[in-house]
Amino acid sequence: MEYRPPPPLDPGRHALFLDFDGSLVDFALTPDRVVVFPETVALLANVRMRLGGAMAIVTGRRIADIDHHLAPLRLPVSGVHGLEFRPDNGDTSAASISDELDVARRRLKVDIDPSDPIFVEDKGGALVLHFRANPDQRGRAARIAGQAITGLETLHVVGGHSIFEIRQRDITKADAVRRFMRLPPFAGRTPAFAGDDLTDEDGMREAVSEGGFGVKIGPGKTVAEFRLPDTLAVHAWLALLGSEKPWPGTRYT
Repeated sequence: MEYRPPPPLDPGRHALFLDFDGSLVDFALTPDRVVVFPETVALLANVRMRLGGAMAIVTGRRIADIDHHLAPLRLPVSGVHGLEFRPDNGDTSAASISDELDVARRRLKVDIDPSDPIFVEDKGGALVLHFRANPDQRGRAARIAGQAITGLETLHVVGGHSIFEIRQRDITKADAVRRFMRLPPFAGRTPAFAGDDLTDEDGMREAVSEGGFGVKIGPGKTVAEFRLPDTLAVHAWLALLGSEKPWPGTRYT
C-alpha cells in the first residue's frame, strides 16, 4: 500500500475537519477506554489557533463525549455522524431522531443481554454493536444489526472497525462539513477532511466537492487523494502546520 502524505496546512487558507477514533486517538476495546494524551490536546489547541478557529471534530461520538476526552479544550464539534452540531462558541443543536430507532433498540434488547460478548453502545441517535474484544462475533453482530432494522425504512447499518452501527439514512458527515463551511470562521476557506472509517468518506467527498481534499488514515478503499498510516502520522502532519517544506522524500502535485 502506498502512503501519500498531504501537504502542510496553510494557516490562512485551510479549514480542517478531523474524525476522532482511529484518526486522532487509537482504538480501545470499548469507547470509554481510549487514551487521549495531554500532548494531543495541546496540539489541537495550537492547530485551532493557527487556523483562526477553523478546525472542527466530526465524529460518530456524542459531543459531550468529545468534550470529556478533550477537556479543558472546547472545540466546534459535530457528533453522531452529523446528528449533533455545535459551531464555534455556539450551543449544541440536534436533528430529530426517527421513531424507528426505538423499534431497533427494543429488538436489540431481545437479542443481546448485558452479559453478551457483543457490547451495545446507545448514543441516543444511533446504536452501535461493538465486537472488538470478541472478533469471532462479527458474523453474529452483522445478522443481529440487520434483523434490528428489518422493515425500518429510515435506518440502515454501516460497518466500521469492529462495529456495526444502526443510524439514520438522511444524516451524514457530509452534512456536518457543509454546515460548518457556511459559518465563520470556516466560510471562504478550503476544507480538508481526515478520517479512517467508511463514514468519513462522506465528509471527504464533501471536502473535495468544495475544492478541498481528503486524508485517509490506514488501509481501505477511499475517495481521498492523500493517505497516512496511523494516528502518529496524523499528529506529525498537524505539527507541520504552516511549514513551506513537504515531508522528506515526498513529492506533491
